[in-house]
Amino acid sequence: MRSLKNYMNILIIKPSSMGDIIQANPTAVAIKKIFPDSRVSWLVFDMWSAIPALFPDVDEIIVWRRKGGIREYLRVIREVRKKSFDIVIDLQGLLRSAVIARFSGAPTVIGVPGMKEGSWMLVKESAPAWRSFNAVWRSLETVRHAAAPGGISTIDDVGVVDMNDLRKIFHIEVPVTAQEEVASLLREHGIGSSDAVIGIVPTARGKAKQWPSSSYVALIEMLQKKHVHVKIVLLDSAATALTYPLSNAVIDLGGVLTLHQLAAVLRRCSVVVGGDTGPMHLAAALGMPVVMMFGGSDVAETAPLSPLATILNKEFPCSPCRGAADCRVKGKKSKKKEHYPCLEAITPREVFEAIEKWIH
Repeated sequence: MRSLKNYMNILIIKPSSMGDIIQANPTAVAIKKIFPDSRVSWLVFDMWSAIPALFPDVDEIIVWRRKGGIREYLRVIREVRKKSFDIVIDLQGLLRSAVIARFSGAPTVIGVPGMKEGSWMLVKESAPAWRSFNAVWRSLETVRHAAAPGGISTIDDVGVVDMNDLRKIFHIEVPVTAQEEVASLLREHGIGSSDAVIGIVPTARGKAKQWPSSSYVALIEMLQKKHVHVKIVLLDSAATALTYPLSNAVIDLGGVLTLHQLAAVLRRCSVVVGGDTGPMHLAAALGMPVVMMFGGSDVAETAPLSPLATILNKEFPCSPCRGAADCRVKGKKSKKKEHYPCLEAITPREVFEAIEKWIH
């Protein structure tokens, strides 16, 4: 294998969203393994800045105020230029991120496979052949290309990835303070250190990712009936809208946790259940067992790589639609496009059976 280039000052552009940022974590891990003396910066939207703060391999976070308009956008470009990066890696692959990368002043600029919105005209796409691969592998391809263009067949050749050990793919650390805060919070809700906890993430952004609320309610009822001693924690960005009575066994922590506290709660769970959404990807990256219901999302592209992940998907002919479906329910078009038979076909019983092996 040809000798690797050496980059000392590296910028990763991946401003959003939560799940995508988490799936890009292995890129920072790989960079630090290949270029151990490098300094890695991460450009991220303000609402997600707490996520790369969980990545030990990231030395600096550059915050981009999402609602700051053109003035903020120009400020970000100026700040990036001042830092004189050796290489900029655009993992977002959109026009707005490509403009920043292109005008960063870095001598080397690389884009993720699958650049969109004409961004490939500004930033070199590292490997077009990898466009249809899992998001983690696509992001890692930029590191392979940066290290030795044409000299490494896959990222495995530099000893970065071991699919049998999730800890070697993802490197995420939950602050001790967040763990202590969560332990105290759970005690307040009657959850002791020896209690089995099931985390449920009942909402997802986009109807094509949203398992029906009625199905979540039915699942909770099954769990309550058979596993009376198990604690169920509802996790969401806001108070959960499930019509299910809360008790000392069903606790709603929606809207009360910071992102770091959320990570600590996920680590405390025996298993986490939900759709294709950020908290679920965080749980998988932390090495926790997860059961995920996929509908309109692309399983091949976005499903976690974790061997502890169970993916439930009915593989409808129209899937993946990525939320752009014109679904038919009972022979009639849904004007609001709110009904996704591919998700409704996944039964609470199937989910219950998938998670039961993790209940201790």
